[in-house]
Amino acid sequence: MPPFPIDRYLLPETPIEVPDGFTEVRQSLTAGLPHRVELGAGVHAVLILPTGLARQWLDTDPLAVVSSSADDLAPRPAPQATAPAPALVGRVPLRLVVRQGTRILGSVPLATGLRRVCPDAGLTTDANPSAAVEVLVLAWLLHAGTVRGSGDYGSTLTLAWRPADRAVDQFGPPPINEFVWRRRPPAQRVESELGPGRLRYRYLLDKKMRRVLR
Repeated sequence: MPPFPIDRYLLPETPIEVPDGFTEVRQSLTAGLPHRVELGAGVHAVLILPTGLARQWLDTDPLAVVSSSADDLAPRPAPQATAPAPALVGRVPLRLVVRQGTRILGSVPLATGLRRVCPDAGLTTDANPSAAVEVLVLAWLLHAGTVRGSGDYGSTLTLAWRPADRAVDQFGPPPINEFVWRRRPPAQRVESELGPGRLRYRYLLDKKMRRVLR
């Protein structure tokens, strides 16, 4: 059975292994934020935390944990039917901005195991292919003192990268023609859309074949 189309976007259940061809980078964040990570070929990533609340960090214990990749891998109990909805601001918006010089190639949110190509060929038309890189987020630990300024507070960032100059090594079935899919009986088709303008997933129940339409 082919892999589910959104498998590459799901969080892993075990620590991440660095795939072949990737270069692992582990750095201590002793200079505060933003923090620059060289990725080679004139490309670098900048770790940023856009909060806009300076006073909050001045009053916080410097060793307090602001964000950690361990939260992504920690087991969570099954949600209760009466449990309140999670807060939208419960997680700080840490992200890597990938740049070539002053030109932004893409933005990668920190999520354990997330792989992203910058720039995304599907979203850009003027990108320089020689500058494209694939970034894999492995682990991080950020303390409040690092957000506030320079100093060794034990904050670290681990990621892996590779030049995005090779084709993918996994392939799925060809997409279903939209008109053919709509001619099937409603009971034999399933459709999911992952946000406006995002990945669309279509499934023919009778053929047991998953197909993706963009």
